[in-house]
Amino acid sequence: MRVPSNQDRRPVGANMTPMIDVVFLLIIFFLVSSHLARQENRLPLDLPTASTFGPNDPDRAPLTISVDSDARYRVAGNMVDLQGLHHVLRELRKELGPRAAIRIRTDKGVQYRFVEPVLRAAVKAGLTDATIAVREKTL
Repeated sequence: MRVPSNQDRRPVGANMTPMIDVVFLLIIFFLVSSHLARQENRLPLDLPTASTFGPNDPDRAPLTISVDSDARYRVAGNMVDLQGLHHVLRELRKELGPRAAIRIRTDKGVQYRFVEPVLRAAVKAGLTDATIAVREKTL
């Protein structure tokens, strides 16, 4: 009978391959999600200026609705009509409840008659927290 020696045994160690896979997946996820969040604010809008303006609340992540100079509506970068906007806002309210919030980004040349339907759709959906994005007025 042969007695096993220490030379025949393989060293025991942790397999790092699954850990590396998970880390790379997390990196890719955060890169993609941050890219989509920044893309929303890259729409070419000339925001109106305001003398009073409050900073963004980091605890709240409102849904951004953009109205461009041609009075087209975009939600998260995707073009929608008013019916689609109503549907998105109702779904937002169902999902987040009273914490649901929207931020309206408009070109400064857009007439109020194109912004009002967004506010009306928000009220119909039961949303009470709406802000309008502006640039701070510089002296």
